[in-house]
Amino acid sequence: MTRARLGLGIAVLLVGTYVVVMVWPYLVATLVRGSAITTWTHLATAPIQGRAPVALPLTGSRVGADGTVMEIVNDLLDPTPLLVSEAALANARLRVAAAREFLDQMRALDDQRRELMKRHAADYRAELDAEIAVREARIALLATKAENAAAIAARTGNISERGYRSRDVHDESQIREAEVQVELTAERMALDRARRRRAGANDGLFLGPDGASLNWAYGDWQASKTEIKNARQRLDEALAAETEALRALDASREAFRLRQRAQVQAPPGSIVRSVIIGSGATVGVGDAVAKWIDCNDLLIDAPVSDAALPLIAIGSKAEAILEGEKSWRPAEVIGLRGA
Repeated sequence: MTRARLGLGIAVLLVGTYVVVMVWPYLVATLVRGSAITTWTHLATAPIQGRAPVALPLTGSRVGADGTVMEIVNDLLDPTPLLVSEAALANARLRVAAAREFLDQMRALDDQRRELMKRHAADYRAELDAEIAVREARIALLATKAENAAAIAARTGNISERGYRSRDVHDESQIREAEVQVELTAERMALDRARRRRAGANDGLFLGPDGASLNWAYGDWQASKTEIKNARQRLDEALAAETEALRALDASREAFRLRQRAQVQAPPGSIVRSVIIGSGATVGVGDAVAKWIDCNDLLIDAPVSDAALPLIAIGSKAEAILEGEKSWRPAEVIGLRGA
């Protein structure tokens, strides 16, 4: 009998413990009974003007991971702004192609001018070499002539002093000697100038006999530089216009895409409470299309004594347990109101 009673007592204790464990959440809930659990009902509106899908979401269904409740499509959207942007980009690209072709032509013309300049430079150096050779030969001839004139002047001077000839003969010989010396001096100066021009030609400096720059050496070169500079500027302007047109086209495409097709959004996992519109209905911007609730965001209205109410601060942390659950949920105080 003693063992039987002991076994019965143990069994009753185990059953009582099990009952307490299972019933405790309900007892706790009973102690704070009167609390209300609610959630917000949110209104989903159409982001664009268009047509609702034929297959609408079912009431009570959950929103997918992408957060899309339904998609609104505008099949009647005017594509004119997009077509205008595409035409502007095509025109800008044509301008770029034309500017590139013009720059290539100017560069080819500059190459031709440079080649012609090289030929002129070669001819100019050859002419200077020939001029220098001629002047050197003439100077040698004049030097010999000056020596002979000096000798003749000396002989006529001796003869005139002895009285065999007139003094005029000697004076005439001196004049011829002086003329030859002047001519020789001028020729040497001309030779020096020719040599300086030849040395400058080796360094790319082409000057005429008067010291002025030659037109074939600098006039065409300056014109080529100006033309190429203008062509590059035109190409830069065309490229900038193409970039701007491409940006405008991208913006037009994005605007067209956003206005042609848009999704009615809700938090992933939320529940569609009701659908307000019909299948394939036409809606405007901001029209209500559905209602949804998010049970992950619950509102608990719990009674608190008036004495404890002043001790609770807005934003303070709290814990809540729902009836039938065993774990506590973290919560936050968002509002207070009196009885």
